[in-house]
Amino acid sequence: MSRRAGSRRSRANRSTAAVAGGSAVAQGPAAGRTLEIEGELTIQTAADRRGALLAMADGGSDLDLDLSAVTELDTAGLQLLLLARREAELSGHRLTVSGASQAVRDVLAIAQLTSLLGATGAGDDAAEVRR
Repeated sequence: MSRRAGSRRSRANRSTAAVAGGSAVAQGPAAGRTLEIEGELTIQTAADRRGALLAMADGGSDLDLDLSAVTELDTAGLQLLLLARREAELSGHRLTVSGASQAVRDVLAIAQLTSLLGATGAGDDAAEVRR
């Protein structure tokens, strides 16, 4: 299961604190943190992104995922998102998804996980991940 999307939205209004491996970390609203993931989230990239994503999920405050620039998502990427959600919950924090590309929304719909991950479209309001 994999889906590609070709459009990207502007990042001009984001204040990015660090950039590494296609992911950017920025301070989000209400003292939370935002992790922007760009490009593919697939079997080829999941292992490289796992450490950073899990560190952020267990990092001491709520985490917002911006997946609006993810161009492809497969089951390995989906598994990584579910693992990050679980780790955030275990550390007593919330994981929210503030934006999801069409590729992300399509895979979540096929896997029937849209409501679990609360993924909204790019530009929509953040949706809290439900337990």
